[in-house]
Amino acid sequence: MSALKQRLFTLLILITVSACSSEQVTGPSSDEVISSQAQNVTIYRDAYGVPHIHGNTDGDTAFGMGYAQAEDNFNQLELGFIMGIGRSAEVLGEKAVLADWVVHSFENTMLSKRDYENATPAVKALLDGYAAGINYYIETHPELEVRLLDHVEPWYSLALIRRWYHLGGFLGRLRFTMEERTAAFEAINGETLKMAQLEIPKYDPEDRKEFGSNSWAANGSKIDDTGSYLFINPHLPAFGIGQTYEAHMMSAEGWNFTGYARFGYPVPYIGFNENLGWMSTDNFSNQEDSWIEHFDDPENPLSYTYGDGTRDATEWTGEIKIKGGEVRTVKYRRTHHGSVVAMRDGKFLSGMMARMDEPGWLDQWYNMGRANNIDEFTKAIEPQAMQFGNIMYADRDANIWYIYNGAVPIRTEGFDWNTAVDGSNPDTDWKGYHTLYDLPQVKNPVSDMMQNTNTSPFMVSMSESDAKEENYPTYMVREGDNARSRNARRILNKHDKFDFATWEYESLDTTMTEWPVSKPIIMDAYTATSAENSERATKLAPVIEMLEAWDGVASLETPEPTIYVDWYEGLYRPQPRGYEASNEEIIVALEQAMDKLVGDWGTWQVAWGEMNRSQRPPLDASGNPIFDDNADSIATPGVPSWSGGSQITFNLRRDGLKKRYKTGGNSYTAIVDFPNDRNQRTQSKSIHVFGASADPGSPNNMDQAAMLAAKKYKNAWLYLDDVKANASRFYHPGEE
Repeated sequence: MSALKQRLFTLLILITVSACSSEQVTGPSSDEVISSQAQNVTIYRDAYGVPHIHGNTDGDTAFGMGYAQAEDNFNQLELGFIMGIGRSAEVLGEKAVLADWVVHSFENTMLSKRDYENATPAVKALLDGYAAGINYYIETHPELEVRLLDHVEPWYSLALIRRWYHLGGFLGRLRFTMEERTAAFEAINGETLKMAQLEIPKYDPEDRKEFGSNSWAANGSKIDDTGSYLFINPHLPAFGIGQTYEAHMMSAEGWNFTGYARFGYPVPYIGFNENLGWMSTDNFSNQEDSWIEHFDDPENPLSYTYGDGTRDATEWTGEIKIKGGEVRTVKYRRTHHGSVVAMRDGKFLSGMMARMDEPGWLDQWYNMGRANNIDEFTKAIEPQAMQFGNIMYADRDANIWYIYNGAVPIRTEGFDWNTAVDGSNPDTDWKGYHTLYDLPQVKNPVSDMMQNTNTSPFMVSMSESDAKEENYPTYMVREGDNARSRNARRILNKHDKFDFATWEYESLDTTMTEWPVSKPIIMDAYTATSAENSERATKLAPVIEMLEAWDGVASLETPEPTIYVDWYEGLYRPQPRGYEASNEEIIVALEQAMDKLVGDWGTWQVAWGEMNRSQRPPLDASGNPIFDDNADSIATPGVPSWSGGSQITFNLRRDGLKKRYKTGGNSYTAIVDFPNDRNQRTQSKSIHVFGASADPGSPNNMDQAAMLAAKKYKNAWLYLDDVKANASRFYHPGEE
């Protein structure tokens, strides 16, 4: 028997044995996986390594997606699943016990298995095919280093989606501190955690100003066409569970959608097809709440006050396995409000996220990508199963549409829903959800343009077409304005009409729109200092003269962004938002920025490209990058999100390093021209933060990072004949 046949035979045995075990293992039959499904899939890799995946069925294409993701970054794929199913402690040890406890407190595994079992045939085919593709890669690559999961279950993807959005996003917005989560764990379990805990992924709701996104759409008089233009610009982590993966899905069943997914997702969930596309920018709608629970009966520790009586919480036990072999029995607790995962001022806090316990997120993504017009798209999003993020839509029929999307619970007005409410008051219970048509939105505005950058839904189109704040409940919308929105409005308003080349040029703009706000603050403080201390002013005069003449545009050669960013973050990052610094604090921050640059570089005039770098280094066990000033890196002109701009770089200073390294920002960026004439092809370009492959030896590891730094896009091939004509190689899974 050949080596390949032996491996395939082994895979058949593994699948058969697993299917008969008590652990629920599902998926297509082993004969389908081994004999036909891989042969039903062709993966075309373009010059940048982007996988264009064609399958006989949509499930076959998902098989190819699983295989391609495993090829390009198996380590992250596996780590995401480990986190999603609550087994982080098996890899990371004691420090990840609390993270796993939170995942299991919300019954993520149970819900995900249930949703897989009840999935529609189409969605189950996607999940089955995707898991089979990953397992086929594992089986046909015996040299692969697997940390924990030598077999992937179809429900893992559903668990990962919940883990990222509900337990990383919504739950993170409740602002439960690590100390509060630790206190709840210890009180419920009657034991002390042995070491400081690591929450993965680290999610701080205040970092929305960095990990935000930009989206624009235009039609009518604003574009040199009769259809619409779309700008897709998510700002997501460059490493870890949140990083993006570009892929193009095609099938003989008519599926043709390209965009970005995350490792562990069977489909791209933002992007475009020949007829329509969309971008999603995170909104901050109130889709989560926490309740103060009153467990006041020492004789019955599970009894909590509710209304004029009491209710009993549910408590159950489970096991968390820990690296080294220990199996720890732990307890979980839940009230009718949600899972109890925090303790503040001696009171337990429960938390719940909108539709956490309901299925359908993956279904909605798939149906959105399968839609061919606005009516089909509307039908796809009406269930509101994708509960996170504004939708910016554009299509061939010259429609542009913004929706402040999300499953927003209906609440009683009069409570402060931004903090924990009294769980003993029945009026704090949710009362269903608002429908899609209850949400702020604008379709085909009179201005023929729209933008959103994680900002208010009431200034999207800059016209009378915008939704009016007074028409919506006070708890629904929590966003204000930001510098990226001011920059988007500046760009969209300065052009009477965009051709596609201008749309492309402006989409990678690096204007720091916050500079006109900061400039008078610095100049006024300097004037006051000059009157009080001429010697101090003399030292600052050269940098003041340089900043006085600066237009706020960042480039690789300009030193102004370097000192401005060091000054701004040194002054404001330790302070609460809206902090008004004194003249003395402003000048001290400028002096400290100069001194730090001189200490690190020997001069305070350091070009932005020297300081601001893109690097794809080795990762630690948790998936965090280990940056190195002595290793290769690429200069990038991207600017911090708080400063404005279209090309964004999240690049905080790190101890022990003199350079700033990108950890987020522009992740997958795309521009699309949807022509109204069906005889014309949709034009599309895209660019990735790094490249398609995580292999440092691959030519596609950092090739796109260099293009992004040069403010260039690559072609995003959308049609099969273009894909074939521009393929550097193509193969069936297992035959690469």
